[in-house]
Amino acid sequence: MKIAVIHDYLDVYGGAEVLANAIFEVFPDADVYTAKYNKQLLNSLGIFKGAKIFFPNWAKYIPKKLLVLFLPFYFENLDLSKYDLVISSTAHFAKGVKTNKNQLHISYIHTPPRFLYGYESSTKNRNAWYMKILLWPIDLYLRYKDQQFANRPDYLLCNSKEVQNRIKRIYKRDATVIYPFVQIGVAPEKKGLPLLFKYDNPPYLIVSRLESYKNIDLTINVCGKNNIRLKIAGDGSEMENLKKLASKYKTVKMFGLVSEEMKSALYQTCKAVVCSAKNEDFGISAIEPMAYGKPVVAVNRGGYLETVIENKTGVFFDDLTEESLLEAIKKIDAIKWDSGEIKKHALSFTKEKFQRNIKNFVEGKLIPFHNS
Repeated sequence: MKIAVIHDYLDVYGGAEVLANAIFEVFPDADVYTAKYNKQLLNSLGIFKGAKIFFPNWAKYIPKKLLVLFLPFYFENLDLSKYDLVISSTAHFAKGVKTNKNQLHISYIHTPPRFLYGYESSTKNRNAWYMKILLWPIDLYLRYKDQQFANRPDYLLCNSKEVQNRIKRIYKRDATVIYPFVQIGVAPEKKGLPLLFKYDNPPYLIVSRLESYKNIDLTINVCGKNNIRLKIAGDGSEMENLKKLASKYKTVKMFGLVSEEMKSALYQTCKAVVCSAKNEDFGISAIEPMAYGKPVVAVNRGGYLETVIENKTGVFFDDLTEESLLEAIKKIDAIKWDSGEIKKHALSFTKEKFQRNIKNFVEGKLIPFHNS
């Protein structure tokens, strides 16, 4: 059987790319198609090992903010006629590839494109009134193509009930939830490395892409104003703005991108992790610290509702305000946490379980498809 795996971009590394690689590992003989490709990045991360990756050379000459205009054209004009099975992994337009009646197309939807349907995204400059006027006809076209593309796959998968509901509302289609998984880094002590930090008063922690919709500035202000230790690991378009804000407070420290060992040490020595993204799709950032037995402080909406058990694995705050977040942080201090129970919950989201569910779903659809 000839198989193709399609993914929006392979020039960045986030949760969607982790999942796309896990799907590829289930079907390691598959060819991989993407709109942008960074070979050095993938090699350094050790993902998509041995994959034959196809990508358009012309895309590297187009700024990424403009490339989105060309993505519908690129994906729907890919010639995939030689494949029996096509699996797309997408938060944008990879689901728009064309297949024929003899091919099975299954699409894993991380979310409908956030920027097209009113969800906050990393493209903050779209919020300016003049940009809304300029982008209105472009967005209208992209929404039309996205709606068209969403009807092409034979079956839809998604990462959470939150996204399942978005798909139902926006595309009027049903989708099957297959939850993502938590990646647990190697603990420093297991590699003979010392813990990097030890505190009598452990800090709070954020591990995240630094984008505006993650609301990291809110946590910086709350911790800084209330003399609460806070460590932040990650990079993104808001890095300089957040560094400037953090420099105002003695208790806030930013690390930028960190190694897996460093991240592991930060998780082990923190008090709790703060997750404040508005309308999070799933929220793997809430599960990862739980694998180290650490509770989370999460905003009471989106995918966090499916990963956080209140007062057992974390606490919620209802509003994206300083008062609401501070109240939740005080709850963390007031509760005696059972790290074993927290870890047990996190380990229900394993890579093996994810890959087994993907494999079973695909095989379950292939048999009746070929018998029809």
